[in-house]
Amino acid sequence: MSFKRASNIVGVIVFLTALCVYFLSAERTGSLWDCGEFVLGAYKLEVVHPPGAALFMLVGRMFTWVATIVSDNPSDIAFSVNLMSGLFSALAAMCIAWVTMIFGKISLVGRKEETDLGQNVALGFAGLVSGLTAAFCTSVWFSAVEGEVYAMSTFFNALTIWTAIKWYNLPDDTENDRWLVLCLFGAGMSIGVHLLSLLTLPAVALLYYFKKYEKHNIKGYAVALLAGLLFIWFVMKLVIVGIPTLWSKMELFTVNSLGMPFHSGLIPTVLIVGGICYYALKYTHRKRYQLLQTIFMSMTLIVIASATIGVIVIRANADTPVNMNTPSDAIRLIPYLNREQYGERPLISGPHFNAKPVGVKRETRYGRVGNSYKEVDEKLDYEWNKRDNVFLPRIGHQDRTEMHNIWREALGYPVDKDPGMGYNMAFLFKYQIGWMYWRYFMWNFVGRQNADQGFFPWNVKDGHWLSGIEVIDEANLYNMDKLPDAIKEEQSRNTYYFLPLLFGIFGLIYHFSKSKKEFFVNLLLFLITGLGIIIYSNQPPNEPRERDYVLVGSMMTFATWVGLGVLALFDVFTNRLKTGAIPGAVIAGVLALSAPVIMGFQNYDDLSRKEITASRDYASNFLNSLAKNAIIFTYGDNDTYPLWYAQEVEGIRTDVRVVNLSLIAVDWYINKLRTKVNDSPGIKLTIPEDLYKYKSMNQILLPEPGKDQVASMSLPDALKLAASGQKSSNGYPYWPTRNIYLPIDKQKFAATGMIKDSVSQMVDFIPITLPGNNYITKDDISVLDLIASNYYDRPIYFSVTAKEEKMMGMKDYTQLEGLALRLIPIRSQSDPQLGIYGSGRMANDLAYDNMMTKWKWGNFDKEHLFVDRSYMAEIQAMKFTMLRSAFNFINVGDSTKAVAIVNKYFEAFPNMNFRYDAGITSFINVLVTAGAYDDAKKHLKILAEETRQHMEFYLTLDEDDLQSFQSDMSYASRAVNDIISMSQRIGDPAFEKQMKDAVGKFAQQNPLPQ
Repeated sequence: MSFKRASNIVGVIVFLTALCVYFLSAERTGSLWDCGEFVLGAYKLEVVHPPGAALFMLVGRMFTWVATIVSDNPSDIAFSVNLMSGLFSALAAMCIAWVTMIFGKISLVGRKEETDLGQNVALGFAGLVSGLTAAFCTSVWFSAVEGEVYAMSTFFNALTIWTAIKWYNLPDDTENDRWLVLCLFGAGMSIGVHLLSLLTLPAVALLYYFKKYEKHNIKGYAVALLAGLLFIWFVMKLVIVGIPTLWSKMELFTVNSLGMPFHSGLIPTVLIVGGICYYALKYTHRKRYQLLQTIFMSMTLIVIASATIGVIVIRANADTPVNMNTPSDAIRLIPYLNREQYGERPLISGPHFNAKPVGVKRETRYGRVGNSYKEVDEKLDYEWNKRDNVFLPRIGHQDRTEMHNIWREALGYPVDKDPGMGYNMAFLFKYQIGWMYWRYFMWNFVGRQNADQGFFPWNVKDGHWLSGIEVIDEANLYNMDKLPDAIKEEQSRNTYYFLPLLFGIFGLIYHFSKSKKEFFVNLLLFLITGLGIIIYSNQPPNEPRERDYVLVGSMMTFATWVGLGVLALFDVFTNRLKTGAIPGAVIAGVLALSAPVIMGFQNYDDLSRKEITASRDYASNFLNSLAKNAIIFTYGDNDTYPLWYAQEVEGIRTDVRVVNLSLIAVDWYINKLRTKVNDSPGIKLTIPEDLYKYKSMNQILLPEPGKDQVASMSLPDALKLAASGQKSSNGYPYWPTRNIYLPIDKQKFAATGMIKDSVSQMVDFIPITLPGNNYITKDDISVLDLIASNYYDRPIYFSVTAKEEKMMGMKDYTQLEGLALRLIPIRSQSDPQLGIYGSGRMANDLAYDNMMTKWKWGNFDKEHLFVDRSYMAEIQAMKFTMLRSAFNFINVGDSTKAVAIVNKYFEAFPNMNFRYDAGITSFINVLVTAGAYDDAKKHLKILAEETRQHMEFYLTLDEDDLQSFQSDMSYASRAVNDIISMSQRIGDPAFEKQMKDAVGKFAQQNPLPQ
């Protein structure tokens, strides 16, 4: 069997194995976070958030088109995009297998010699091990089963590496240089997905240097690496941003100076770029400059590949329902590509988090006005005092001062003075490298403690790595002698016993000893796609979620060393133990294959999402909690993207308009609300479009507290004043009072039929609490405008997962109908103990109908599944809504409905998927109060057993480790008291004794150490 045949066989095996596993574990509907947005973007070619992922959308569109042909089930549209991710991840694993085999061949016999049968068997096992290890890495697998860009980005990363290594291994002739061109074209194509693949270019340059030059030295290494970095700069600055910048300049010239129509600047731009490419290729071909011709051909293909961004502009002009940032022309495209809405994090020099700006730098922005572009806005950047700048600033996150102070104190630095280089470097190594890279690396090759997000290394409870070797894990974390079943059986508790890491270390050492040049190429790839990304992304403390998915390039690179561990063992068996080539290869391969096999079996139960429908179902629950033609204010990604997906892809409640409070501060989004979307009519606004545009309405000035010019003003009048364009002496819009209220026409509101209450119950006005600053910003202005302009036309709701302050003092004038609070002209006393869930009153019967007949439960009520912690906000929302409803029915004497709601809760959130703790005692209390003793006993028994196990576990921990479990132990202690109290109320002495025997000994335990 030849090396080529072995490579083909192994590649096919890896691809098919990975694809089958991904197919069996891919989510069958939309997922959380950005996935819902990307799926609808692929399905309808809508414009997603910057920088657009144009190629992802185009390829995804083909997959969704096939889905609509073969299936009438709308959720299969999402499944097709999820499966696309699995397909590309499987292809990436195949490429890694081939890279490993080429590296292995070079290590065994060099580039020019042929391998024998025994060596090919060993190389085949090496490729198989590396490919499956790459496929089953937890960070790779996570992205492989959902509709996000990272799986396709991983493929382009692997494709770029494989084509470069293949070119490097082939004879040095011009015919084979096509593989190098393909490599760079692949990197160019990745621009339309994600920019991670560009990080491979320094390694490609190093390979070129090794192949084309016989003598190698430090200077040559440096020049090669510099050339790779310059190529990245060329792609990022001259292609991705440079060409659109040229287009924008041509656009201003052709439209403003020549009077041509919009988009005319594209013509000279294409002629200029096309002409440069044409004459560069023609010149190098005529002069027979092979290297330059290869470079210019690659650059030309990269330019062509980058043109996929054009689909973003085309679809933005089509004004799709989701049209993020509306990059409809060259002027608006540049900030979209630069991701300006996310801000910048300086890399070389920048201010620390305590620094105060000393000025503002302004950059003029143009926009369409009539038939030309005019100066309409400014980009504002703070200017900083140079003495506040830090070299290689890791601590420039001005919005995370509190978190930085926690880290400063933990790392032993004073918090009463400005941070310096000491803390800057300590934060880099302890948090950014140690916590946000090394921990993720260990997850992938040693094991994972759990899927709870880890925020601090000193909290040993969540987010750490775990090996499965108890003595090591206890030294790293805490005493595990009395682990509760809930922890031991946690699906996301995955242990690999260090095997992938050990084989990787064996392979790394072997690779270094046998082929140092190729080892350094792989090492460079490993570092630049790992630590390089960490340095570039400059992550702040406490990210919204774990960020391991951006580091998969580094994990896949290490997987090549795991595969090369086969050759390290093969060398031991054949040269030292004299087993013979083929037996040695088989033994080494089977031993090393244990690593990916263990990874696959350990990871499957928590990474498989085949039966989970929670994201779509919870979105459906939000939408189906609303009245017809409603408007709902949502807040975060998981409140909004799943709802967009449910509407755009699965057609659920397309009459509802979802308004995202995180986006409503920008003009393009506010004015997008005015248009009809699906079955939802456009939203009326009082302030005209031209005043919301750009900077005109960034803020409205308010009097200082106690200095109002008038006693009060109705909200409609205040909005009319803003709409009039009248400004104060300093050039800003203003309101003469802070006392703003929404007047209520009771008869008019009653005539709408939105609620059934009598006119006598309605208030004359709803008071509004404006922010404490001396101004109100555009986001709050637009929220108030929307409410005042649509109050009598459409039901208006706030999601219960929104921030309470966004309701601006109107919480007492709401009605909870499910997962949303409807704004109504009736005042009810809110329950402060329940936070936003206790706002206003509850529509008991309406909420009951929603919960019992309309809500779905993500299949968690039917199957034993892993519950991702990202669902917790939505789960908590349903839990508190159901709890409040149950107590309401108890209070009005309807114990039947109260018990029904509680039983529905336990049915929807069963113990097989949701741990019983003190959080459920309120539900059991409803059962006891309603006299449903048999149901109460059933759940109390489960709660008592879980509480007993956890209390016994806490009591085995030393004082330092117990600090991480303080709140949990306090919670469990509360459950102990609740269990005993409720068992006494049931009036069954035998049952009461059973409960006391189970947990009574913990009743007097002090939950916190003294």
